[in-house]
Amino acid sequence: MNTLKYKGYIGSVAYSEPDKVFFGKLEGIDDLVNYEGESVAELTAAFHEAVDDYLIFCEEHNCKPEKSYSGSFNIRISPATHRDIANRAAEAGISLNAFVKKVLDEAVMQPEPANCRLVGYDSLAPEPAMLMEPESPAYGSRTTIKLRVPNKDFALAKELAGRFGWEVI
Repeated sequence: MNTLKYKGYIGSVAYSEPDKVFFGKLEGIDDLVNYEGESVAELTAAFHEAVDDYLIFCEEHNCKPEKSYSGSFNIRISPATHRDIANRAAEAGISLNAFVKKVLDEAVMQPEPANCRLVGYDSLAPEPAMLMEPESPAYGSRTTIKLRVPNKDFALAKELAGRFGWEVI
């Protein structure tokens, strides 16, 4: 999903072909706040204005400008995944709930991956005679590769690195 970000708020982005207009709504709040524009620049300006207006409204009406969450939600997963998670929790000596909470906390606390470093045996490296830099390690040696990966592709890059036996750090 395409989103806009401003002052810690996230807004959705969609396009209506019949109306020839971009539109969206402010996410993560209990109220409904919409915005629209005929161009990306207009949409962005309307989103910023919507956030600013919403914050003023909340201040004037003495209400919290964020959505309230209970701290509990249901998730549907396959029985095999459920078993694997339960086994990992047991190995860690904690409850299933504590394990899932820990994994989610770690995932949220990690900075958004703008890039990552893949560490492993570079099986695709050229033969030493073909190396461009004299300081480069020999073919098949342990090397560090810096790779810039768009956030939307990070999970795929991590999965592929794992298939090669590389470590993502």
